[in-house]
Amino acid sequence: MVLVAPRYNLSDVGLKKLCARLQIGTPPRGYWAKVKAGKRVHPRPKLREYVGHPSYLYRPTVQPIQPVEAAEVVDSRLQQVLIFEQQPENQIVVLERIKGWHPVVAAAREALVRPIIDQRGMPQTRGNGLNISVSPGLQSRALKVADTLLKALEKRGYTVEQGKHQVEVVMFGDALRLRFYEPSLRSDYVPSAAQLAEKAKSGWSYWPKWQFTPSGRLQVMADEGYGGKITDSDRHSVEQQLNKLIRLMATRAVGFLVRNERQAIEDAERQRVRDIVLERKRRQDLEKQRLATLEVNAQNWRRAQAIREYLSALEQAADRGHLSPEQLENLRWGRAKADWLDPLKPGIDDILDEKIVVPF
Repeated sequence: MVLVAPRYNLSDVGLKKLCARLQIGTPPRGYWAKVKAGKRVHPRPKLREYVGHPSYLYRPTVQPIQPVEAAEVVDSRLQQVLIFEQQPENQIVVLERIKGWHPVVAAAREALVRPIIDQRGMPQTRGNGLNISVSPGLQSRALKVADTLLKALEKRGYTVEQGKHQVEVVMFGDALRLRFYEPSLRSDYVPSAAQLAEKAKSGWSYWPKWQFTPSGRLQVMADEGYGGKITDSDRHSVEQQLNKLIRLMATRAVGFLVRNERQAIEDAERQRVRDIVLERKRRQDLEKQRLATLEVNAQNWRRAQAIREYLSALEQAADRGHLSPEQLENLRWGRAKADWLDPLKPGIDDILDEKIVVPF
């Protein structure tokens, strides 16, 4: 411990505690002294599989530099989108005046006439249409951005449709939900003079713990940010980042598409292997069935031979000229049963073949 600990900027006690958390065996006190003295010590235990809390595991803070040849290859479908959106001639421009509103945005405008008020006191569209939650001063701008973005998406071949809960953009088979949002600045609630006067008069009053102030910055998110998010900044407005948002949305959609395609290939391969195994299992079961039939036939053949030999010995033991009709009938009946058992003489019917069900 004393020798190894400095390599990791630890004390020997700290290294021992770390090894204990990671379930790594350490030498007991006096171990190395016994080794030097030539005394017998316990063998070093094998490293066990770690089953402790994951947070105890060491993770490097600096990611190793991946070689260029190990970099992940970008899917060709996504590559086309990225190249297209980076071309200057394809830059999306939000016009100051909108001549004809997109139907989805027109419905959102109507919804904002009588909006619902969220917990921040911010007006928000109601229903399952386009999700817009911005202050009144930002509504006109948010609607223009939404109109321009949806039209640009449809121009690129993507579909804008009504989803189960709100409007969705379908890209490469993946449905992404757009949201136009204005973050708020939260601060301690400051009661008004009227509220303070009311409290002084009645001795009791209630007001919320926080108050929210619109930030004036617009955000556009796809799938709550998991499918991409752009935000007003000091350097770039949302209007200047619409192509970036489409790239982010396409990256997520193509990622899901590639994953599903790989899953389909894996499922098909798994089914192919399963079909091969099932066919071998079918052939094995057929072989077992044939073998069982063979064993039964061999046993029946031996039984038939044994009966014939017994009847022949019985006939020889008795004086053939003095066999009674009953004995002769028994010999005939026994040889008939032997023939019925013998698999080499098929097609012999017998009462033993009948399935008799006694009625209640």
